[in-house]
Amino acid sequence: MITAKERERLQNQMKRDESKIVNIVLQNAQQVAGEIEKATHQGIYMTDGRYYGYEDIKEINGAL
Repeated sequence: MITAKERERLQNQMKRDESKIVNIVLQNAQQVAGEIEKATHQGIYMTDGRYYGYEDIKEINGAL
């Protein structure tokens, strides 16, 4: 469950024209959400510092 502060931050990011908010389903069925900073040939880097390699990702949903 996300905190009120995290929810507010996500809502503000979604209001921006250039938002890259996504929901990622990992191979272990865990779901994570956040904003993509960049995607490389190795994986996806999120704005909050998290990194997900493509081998760990089952599905990506969102507006890119």
